[in-house]
Amino acid sequence: MRKLFLLFTCLLFVFAADVFAITDEEIFRIFQFSFVNPGARAGAMGGAFVGLADDATAAEANPAGLTILTKPEVSVEYRHTKFDSDRLNVFNSLPGLAQQSQNTIEDLDQPSFLAFVYPFGRSTVAFSRQEVTRTKGQVDEDYFINLGPPFGITEFLTTGSIDEKIVNYNFSLGAKLSDHFSVGATGRYSRIDFKADVANAIGPVVFSQTNTDDTDNAFAWNIGALYSGSHFSAGVVYKRNPKFELQGVETDAIQSPVLHPGPFTNVLKVPDTFGLGISVKPNDAITVVSDLVRVEYSDLLEGLLVGRNVLTLGLQPGDVPFDIADAWEFHIGSEFVVFAGKVPVALRVGYYRQGPGNLFVDAGIGFDTIFPKGEYQNHFTMGNGFVFGPHFQVDWALDLANLSDSFILSSVVRF
Repeated sequence: MRKLFLLFTCLLFVFAADVFAITDEEIFRIFQFSFVNPGARAGAMGGAFVGLADDATAAEANPAGLTILTKPEVSVEYRHTKFDSDRLNVFNSLPGLAQQSQNTIEDLDQPSFLAFVYPFGRSTVAFSRQEVTRTKGQVDEDYFINLGPPFGITEFLTTGSIDEKIVNYNFSLGAKLSDHFSVGATGRYSRIDFKADVANAIGPVVFSQTNTDDTDNAFAWNIGALYSGSHFSAGVVYKRNPKFELQGVETDAIQSPVLHPGPFTNVLKVPDTFGLGISVKPNDAITVVSDLVRVEYSDLLEGLLVGRNVLTLGLQPGDVPFDIADAWEFHIGSEFVVFAGKVPVALRVGYYRQGPGNLFVDAGIGFDTIFPKGEYQNHFTMGNGFVFGPHFQVDWALDLANLSDSFILSSVVRF
């Protein structure tokens, strides 16, 4: 079970975010990934921000948009994410096999984004910190397999825990090449702190254990371009995301020939993304935004280890046609500004369609049922923004989906 908990890191939640990896083949096949842009304003508009990118979160969404900012500013964001425990617990039924789950993931409270932006001349620099994911949870998976005489129905049990965090430290630069066209880039230093313990048992007898307690650092980057007009803007961004390597160890209590005792390396390649976005502003009160994002979920196959699950012990990577499908993810949202006295109030709604990003098998003797291809998740978003004079702004957003619900609160202080 060398990669058992790595897919935990990719829930979303979290994150606007960006992470994750392949894991044990069976247990976390239903987990999702999220690559939503930071900021409550973007969050309320379905995460669509590549073609607008007109605040400090552009450092992540599209660094070319930093050139829109004309004053120094500080932006902070807080996220609370609540997971649906029932969606984490699954039951499979095949001839001679049943599975039941009691998995939990703790709710997340994250100081998820902090940025400082400073414009000078036709250029803008930004420094930001983004807590991409913070995950704590437990797993309790029971498999009941009919081995036939003389064993009958035998219980296989996997239990464990995880505590992990990924933080990005970013330096961004945007530059105007003309009055309407800008380019930008972000250099990213990423750090992962990861702890996981897993025990596998047959009935009361533990036959293998894995332990990972490691940190790793990696570098990544993104580049973007933005055309900005008075009523229309369009942007493009490519994100080259990091790859981590985490060291762990497996112990074999029964000296089985199908286990792999000793040290091992977990490869955690965050999928790269490519996004296109537009923003249409027919008048001063209305803005409509839309993004189309390509997520290379197949990057998660890098370093895939199989044969660590009780259902696939002894198998090699080529024995079962595991796959992960890349996805196009669609985002759309709108903003309508009204006035409460002298205070501008933005009313926002949005929607986005998130790719499954899970390990699956197209065909095989039972494996296509155990590892089915996941479904797209529908996210519905809403929120408000309040501008208090020229120096202070507060935004909030809700992101509602089947797997998790998130509340986002962010503010901007301009100098």
